[in-house]
Amino acid sequence: MADLSLKLTAFEGPLDLLLHLIERDKVDIYDIPIAAVTEQYISYLRSMSEFDMEVASDFLVMAATLLQIKSRMLLPKQSVEGEEEEADPRQQLVEMLVEYRRIKRAAAALADMKQSADLYWQREPMFGNLVERTVAPCTVQQLLKALAAMTTAPDGKPAAFIEPQAYSVQDKMADILQRLQRRPQGFMLNEIFTAGSPAEKVACFLGVLELLKLGLITISQAQRFAPIYIFGKQGQEEANNVS
Repeated sequence: MADLSLKLTAFEGPLDLLLHLIERDKVDIYDIPIAAVTEQYISYLRSMSEFDMEVASDFLVMAATLLQIKSRMLLPKQSVEGEEEEADPRQQLVEMLVEYRRIKRAAAALADMKQSADLYWQREPMFGNLVERTVAPCTVQQLLKALAAMTTAPDGKPAAFIEPQAYSVQDKMADILQRLQRRPQGFMLNEIFTAGSPAEKVACFLGVLELLKLGLITISQAQRFAPIYIFGKQGQEEANNVS
């Protein structure tokens, strides 16, 4: 055998070295040729250039175990009538190798998963400081009582109701297009939400969506969380030419 310059630290333990020999020679782990594997194992130990006894003790114990198994397999089998057949001397070693191989493959899979996970960066939650509160359920009677309190004035008379104002989405679309004609360079989206009731703001927003759907306007944002700008078709083309 060629002279090898290896260290025991190249393997994680005696089972690692033994499994390496078996896989290298493509040997069936359930039918180990114990004589050949023992010779190769001992040859590896002899070829170590640095022989640290603290590290090598486990390897030497495995070598003694292999020699013991080898000697037991060389002895003739004696079958006595009425007694069970002697177990294969390699059985315990095979079980150890199978379990070690399973753990080693699982460790390799976890290492690959960690390497893949290291390629991703996780953003901190934007609303991580929110406190989740438990709200007690309300009964129908409590809801009716709260409604009566909202619809009754302090003097006990019914409060006056304000008729809801209806806003036309088509009117808001026309207002946005007129504003773009006056400002072809575009304007920020939040400018159309600075005033008005919630219902009017909703109508404005629906108007923007409808204009986008019809292709009459475009919106753009330089980067994440940056202001959003509204452009007419002509204004967007001019902005692109300037940039």
